Amino acid sequence: MTVRELFTYRILTISNVLSLSRILGIPALWYILAHPHNIESIRLYTALTLAFMTATDYFDGYLARKLGQETPLGQYLDPIADKIVIVAGLFLLVIYRDYPLWVTVIVALREIIGTVGGGFLLIKRNVLGKPNYWGKIGVGMISLSGLFYLFNWPYREYTIPPLLFVFAGGIFAYTKTYGRTILKG
Repeated sequence: MTVRELFTYRILTISNVLSLSRILGIPALWYILAHPHNIESIRLYTALTLAFMTATDYFDGYLARKLGQETPLGQYLDPIADKIVIVAGLFLLVIYRDYPLWVTVIVALREIIGTVGGGFLLIKRNVLGKPNYWGKIGVGMISLSGLFYLFNWPYREYTIPPLLFVFAGGIFAYTKTYGRTILKG
């Protein structure tokens, strides 16, 4: 698949707009964290923002399938939007909630390598990467860890080791699965 082929289908579908709108939650999170409010306001605003981002993540794929709007661009755009939101959210937590920078750098590097590798597989081998359970559990662990730091809950540092374990498992699983594809030539 070529980059040109990514854009031969409809671009402005409901699903693609929802994927892009998820990224709009990032400035809202920045505003919530950068401008002190009372803790109840922070929890309410954060819950609303995260609910919006979660809903758009669910409905973009659901509506694409339901409305017959699945496109190669959308299949690549959805995970890219997820990665942008995850990395930006973690960097906001580093700045405003003392989230460990080193963990954020590891997550960011993993996402960048995964995106570049996925783009290579898509364009050069016409293989669209599929999510696996390690990735889904990893996103859940990032979310849980982020919530602990966001609300300054006790024992927040104990969310990091399981997160790193799941990430290592995911990296191993993806390397094993897609390494074969790359080596096939």
